[in-house]
Amino acid sequence: MSKDLATGVVITCLAVAVCTMVPMAGLIGSVFIPVPLIFFRAKLGRPAAWAIVVAAIGCALLLGGPVEALFFGELLLIGFVMGELMARRLSLEKTVAAVCIAVILASLGGVLVASLWIGQSPLATVSEGIRQHLELSLLLYQQMGLSPEQLEFLENSLDVIQRVLVGIMPALVIGSTLVVTWVCLLVSRRLCQRRGLPFPDYGALDRWKAPEPMVWGVIGSGALLLVPSVSAKLLGLNGLIVFMVIYFFQGMAIVAYFFQKKRIPLFARVVLYGLIAIQQVVLLAVVGVGFFDTWFNFRKLEKPLAPG
Repeated sequence: MSKDLATGVVITCLAVAVCTMVPMAGLIGSVFIPVPLIFFRAKLGRPAAWAIVVAAIGCALLLGGPVEALFFGELLLIGFVMGELMARRLSLEKTVAAVCIAVILASLGGVLVASLWIGQSPLATVSEGIRQHLELSLLLYQQMGLSPEQLEFLENSLDVIQRVLVGIMPALVIGSTLVVTWVCLLVSRRLCQRRGLPFPDYGALDRWKAPEPMVWGVIGSGALLLVPSVSAKLLGLNGLIVFMVIYFFQGMAIVAYFFQKKRIPLFARVVLYGLIAIQQVVLLAVVGVGFFDTWFNFRKLEKPLAPG
């Protein structure tokens, strides 16, 4: 085992171990799990990536069990697929779409295998898994010193929260995959550029925008919420959540564009980005900016000329 490969295995396994044993670290740190895999795939090639994946899943299985192995396995899948498609120089949109499809298929396969192993329906397996995570979250909030009144309210609302989360699980899987992919793309690009490693030229990301026809998906999802059918409402809600994540990326691209244009100092950028992360109102405002950019073109980007 080369020194670089050993470094990749140790870094990834250490990250998995910390996220497994320290729940608070896992809430944030797990987003970065795919980054070492992308970096060392670019540096050492596919065999090294496979070795890191196997070692990290073994670490998760040893420290946490099958559930943790499945969770980190999907995160590692994101890194592996991103590394492969980046090596093939696919476009940004195709890379992200392929990552989402891979995670969806892996999630469906994992749920199916788990349901067959337990001997219950896939829906019941998902519902039970969500219930267990909600109870663990409630215990974590208790350790964080949440007031007894707030804890009682959350405990009494667990059934409702569970049903809602089961209904929007497809959007949560896709949305979380998009967020992890976005973060890993930004971080791994910076690492690879600093080390002189090959990385696809996706162009200026602060000029990225969603395809204009996507706005009809938002309108259609909103219309489904008005249909007097639970299935239609759930479909519309799932659609809106996914589109909100996509337009959040467009809004963040606009924010980054104006930060660069106005030459905002680094410290101020960090503060403002932190404000977006912790303030829901500001976050929704960023989503709104990304959505309405379809009509207002805030960055005054040139639109491609129509053929003919």
